[in-house]
Amino acid sequence: MLCYISQPNRQWVEIYIDPKQSAKVVLDKVLNQLNILESDYFGLQYTGLKNEALWLNLRNRVCDHEILKASNVYRFSLRVKFLVPPELIQQECTKELFYTQVKDEMSKGLITLTEPECDKETLAKIVASISQADFGDQTCNEYQRTIYHNVVKEICPHYGELDKDILDKIFLEHSKLHGSPRASAKYWMLRYASALPGYGVELHRAVTNSGEDVLFKVGPEGIIVQDCATNAVKNRFPYPQIRLATHNEKTVHIELMNDAGETEKEESFKLISRRAAVALYRCITEMHSFFRCATVCDDVQSQYSRDFKGTVVSIFNENSDLGKRYVFDIERTSKQAYDFVKRKLFHSQSSPASSPIHCSMALDCDNRLERSENLSDHEGQDNDVKILKRKLESVKDSLLCCICMDNMVCMVLCPCGHMTCDSCSECIEKCPQCRSDVERFQKVFQNFGLDLRKEGITNCV
Repeated sequence: MLCYISQPNRQWVEIYIDPKQSAKVVLDKVLNQLNILESDYFGLQYTGLKNEALWLNLRNRVCDHEILKASNVYRFSLRVKFLVPPELIQQECTKELFYTQVKDEMSKGLITLTEPECDKETLAKIVASISQADFGDQTCNEYQRTIYHNVVKEICPHYGELDKDILDKIFLEHSKLHGSPRASAKYWMLRYASALPGYGVELHRAVTNSGEDVLFKVGPEGIIVQDCATNAVKNRFPYPQIRLATHNEKTVHIELMNDAGETEKEESFKLISRRAAVALYRCITEMHSFFRCATVCDDVQSQYSRDFKGTVVSIFNENSDLGKRYVFDIERTSKQAYDFVKRKLFHSQSSPASSPIHCSMALDCDNRLERSENLSDHEGQDNDVKILKRKLESVKDSLLCCICMDNMVCMVLCPCGHMTCDSCSECIEKCPQCRSDVERFQKVFQNFGLDLRKEGITNCV
């Protein structure tokens, strides 16, 4: 059956699927076309019968979901399900989808860019990073300010007119990014956005026992319950305070603990449909498992329900898989997902001591060197100079920070020995390459010699 998959960048992927296959097969087909290995961060969304935004359960068959079909065509949306910090993203194609989805969430108000959540300095850095990523280096003409107005209008439609103060801040931040590659600008945009409260948060509408409309914000740290009428925060439930989350038909129940570990109270919330209640229950459990746990516990992986036919058969054979539908589809935690992709990249002949960005740069440099070495002999000395310049570029690329891909490495992470730049070292507690704990940082000085060699070769040319 024909299936259309929309991407965060508003492009479409067309594939043919068997509805009796698991949804995981469909997701893998899409990600294979996009050359993405980091599949644990992504999922497929569809619209429910009551206009709910629901995730396909990847462990269940596609036909087990109540999906609206037009002319026997499935329509799904490829979305980032778990927005991890940008320093954990190992592929450029994954970073691209993160970048476009975060911009989309900003434009819809899911990530707030107004005060007090986001100050003017952070907004200026985000706008400057997007301008560098989408339009390149800054130009000193009036059209440059038009670009800034358009970017702000795109990511924050209700911001209003930009005053001179904020425009000057954006202009200053953009000037600092002059010469930065677009991939680096996208990284910095994600890094600034990841510090905002709405990053990685999934929203669910519900009704309290007293009839108030509330908005559930489920994120990596816990749950925020916000009043829809006043936008005031009614409750905060950090994960350590939640003892148990369950659902019954359209209602989700959350048991809360006090400091002594005893059940303090139970909060109940009613949603628009049973599937919406299951979606909220799934979201709370999977967010907690992915971001807060070392491994996915067996109780989460083994929980399932059965349809009527499967229930009847299970009376006679409880080991039967007929009609079995799993509740959760999470396979790995955040750390496990990172390590899993790292091993896959290593086995696909990527260097374990470098990021995929480094690998692609090194491969590109090697290919260019081979082409240069195969030039005809009559080019002589000019060919030798080109080879030396490209070797120098390869050396310089290998000394770029594997996190931001912008600054030169100058800090050694002890005891593993991997290196990052000075600014990125302030933001990490574990090595981004081997995931070992960092006990201390050792400053090194190596840029001076490299700059001299580069200057010398440039003068020779």
